[in-house]
Amino acid sequence: MQQKELPGDASTLIYLAKADDFGTAGACIGRILVPPSVWREAVEDAEQLAYPDVPRIRAATEVGFLTRVDLDDEAQQLAGTIASEHRLGVGESEVLALGRDTGRALVDDGRAAKVAPTLGVEPVSTLFLPVLGCAGGGIDRKTAIAFLRRLAIVTGARAETVYEIEAFINEVSR
Repeated sequence: MQQKELPGDASTLIYLAKADDFGTAGACIGRILVPPSVWREAVEDAEQLAYPDVPRIRAATEVGFLTRVDLDDEAQQLAGTIASEHRLGVGESEVLALGRDTGRALVDDGRAAKVAPTLGVEPVSTLFLPVLGCAGGGIDRKTAIAFLRRLAIVTGARAETVYEIEAFINEVSR
């Protein structure tokens, strides 16, 4: 079954923009929730630096794949605690605070991925989106592997990591 929405960090947005494939990601998980600090980093700060991927992120927001969300007081306080206790960036902390509600969060930062389980949040790498899509029936095996390979290029993933994820895709598509 496809997850309807997951909070995502700036790296996820940037990787999907570089791969120019928000559409396939949407077929995998529905939509990505974008907290304020992630939006600021991936869009507003990136615009100031004239990064070329910002229009793709904005377009994904316009079609509803990315949804900007505010944190309520409780989530904001939790994000602040996560940031200070675990020395995480504000964006990753906001994503993990939102992940408490969904049970999962898209994080590519190594420290955030290690902290997530201590908060009851399953960390999901952007590279793992094709597996979720294939397992949930949103995309077929061939599409999942092509998507994985596009993501691998933009993330700089190691070959053995890609082979392991391809094995997961093959397993869930049986």
